[in-house]
Amino acid sequence: MELNSYADVQQKQTLSASQVQALNILAFTNQELEDFMVNEYLENPMLEHSEQKEDEIMTSMEKFSDSQTVYGDQHPGSPEEEDPCRKELSARSGNRLKENLLGQLNWKDYSKEQWKIMSYLVDCLDEKGFFTHDLEELSAASGYKKEEMSRCLTVLRELEPAGIFSSCLEECLIKQLEAKEVRDETLCQILNHYLPQLVSGQIGVISRNLGISTVQVKEYIHLIGTLNPRPIMDMEPEEAAYVVPDIIVSRPGGAWRVEINDQWLGEYKYSDYYIRMMKEAADPELTAYFKERLERARFVINCVEQRRKTIVRVMEAILKRQEAYFELKDSLVPMALEDVAGDLGVHVSTVSQAVEGKYVQYKRTEPVKSLFTSALSKDGEGQGVSPEKIKERIRAMIAGEGKVSR
Repeated sequence: MELNSYADVQQKQTLSASQVQALNILAFTNQELEDFMVNEYLENPMLEHSEQKEDEIMTSMEKFSDSQTVYGDQHPGSPEEEDPCRKELSARSGNRLKENLLGQLNWKDYSKEQWKIMSYLVDCLDEKGFFTHDLEELSAASGYKKEEMSRCLTVLRELEPAGIFSSCLEECLIKQLEAKEVRDETLCQILNHYLPQLVSGQIGVISRNLGISTVQVKEYIHLIGTLNPRPIMDMEPEEAAYVVPDIIVSRPGGAWRVEINDQWLGEYKYSDYYIRMMKEAADPELTAYFKERLERARFVINCVEQRRKTIVRVMEAILKRQEAYFELKDSLVPMALEDVAGDLGVHVSTVSQAVEGKYVQYKRTEPVKSLFTSALSKDGEGQGVSPEKIKERIRAMIAGEGKVSR
């Protein structure tokens, strides 16, 4: 009897933990959800991305690794056309790249000729920030000594951003890892010898040849995806940041439509390969591991799908109450979390988590929280009617707005 009671208590605790995590997933913004799913994907072999997440991460690198720069297309012209000394550089406004790079150096440390050479070498960078030219050819074309050009190039390769003036993509990525103080011999091997396989998604080949798991290869891919295959991008002016809405509201044919703006996340599914391996495994421990990972994958996918449905239902309930506001015909009507929870027959904490940090777009983009006329509690679990709600109702009645929704 005691054993049964203990098992029952344990089961309730496990269920409670699952509910807490489901609520946390519900509270994620789309960006937070993507980060969460990427981590789950990297750690769980039973999860598979329908669009092959590793290929998506490496797509940009494939673009930059294909093209080769020809010197004739990049020739900067005569080095005598301008004097790139420190004072003159600071006064120029036409070449921000050159100013940013040479501005990191102390002009007193270099001769006038060295400044000219370094300015010339900056002009030799390709559109990605790579230096792919042969110094002997450059020396013959420019008249500068090869040895002096080599010394100047060594100086320039130490500038920020890390990877600038690299001769190839592999060198560029390794330099960025060194700047992050990431020292991993296996990762360097992948970059130096298996980048084509990585780009084409041949994870199994890398896994077998290096004797590491596919999960480890996925983790390496994720880390590589955080690097910049085009270092010159870090020196371009920053673009203005825009809010990406989590929810899109439209009204085709006069009927409201609510959609979650997460198509760019792609679709996660179960890995047929590892499910087959689980069924064929003779080792009980391996079978148990795969079953546990499959159960986790099912839980996460179900939570994500439930999140979509819940957010849509909550937004639809909000629309019914604030329809005039969305049509820009009237101001917000009094509405609290409890009102929407009552409409849907769910706990108020569910509504609170569903609107947490979310933005909705219809004619304009705004926080979903701003659609509520009374303050939102941190956990959404207030007891009774909040003071803010009472004040709002009093103001509404004084203003003659008529009956206020409960």
